[in-house]
Amino acid sequence: MSGNPAQQGTIMNLSDLTSGEKVRRPRLTARDVVAEELRRGIVSGRLTPGTKLNPQEVAKLLGVSQTPAREAIQLLASEGLIQNDPFRGAQVSPLTVEEYEELYLMRTGIEGFAARLGAERISAEGVEQMATLLAEMESAAKADDIDGFYENDRRFHELHYRATGRESLVRRIMNLRIATERYARVAYRMPKVNMEDTLATHGSLLEAVRAGDGPRCEAVLQDDLRRTLEVFATGFPNNRQ
Repeated sequence: MSGNPAQQGTIMNLSDLTSGEKVRRPRLTARDVVAEELRRGIVSGRLTPGTKLNPQEVAKLLGVSQTPAREAIQLLASEGLIQNDPFRGAQVSPLTVEEYEELYLMRTGIEGFAARLGAERISAEGVEQMATLLAEMESAAKADDIDGFYENDRRFHELHYRATGRESLVRRIMNLRIATERYARVAYRMPKVNMEDTLATHGSLLEAVRAGDGPRCEAVLQDDLRRTLEVFATGFPNNRQ
């Protein structure tokens, strides 16, 4: 992949944000609703790096006042998904090798631990549910449905990690996975990364989970993360800050 994928200065295209979906959900504050919609737009790539986010426009689009829109932007800035400059305004953060390295190195440690512990504690029913989700990933890959692929990928890993019984650990992992998903989507456009390889790794993970082999599960996951990091760093050789 050549050049920097960031499109600095892009103006937010409102149709890229909602895709016609209703945004109001029960038990969520207005700030949470806005943050969720923006987060999904950024992670999916509909809101590209450099896209400007005007609180007034966001508020109008999502049917809220400007206060929760500003609060949502501040929240996503704290998550690293948005850069919020008092003079230049808010925009979607760029993709950089340095951030990618940090995210994946954190994931290697914390997710490896969860993979091992989850494999040792998961129920037989949980294993079969993981197998069903893997089959859904295979179907999505055949249909070239990247959104469906990622949705089932998230559910596959979350089910595995929830078997640890450690909710705070799961929350930390899923937050890291959200931050890295937009990088992974870019990686799938690189020659050495494809959904078939991901499916093969998930198959190995499932075998280790089914056998209750925690150390093997941890090794498979960590090897996959390191390999992905190497590929991404090669694809973005000039994108260091």
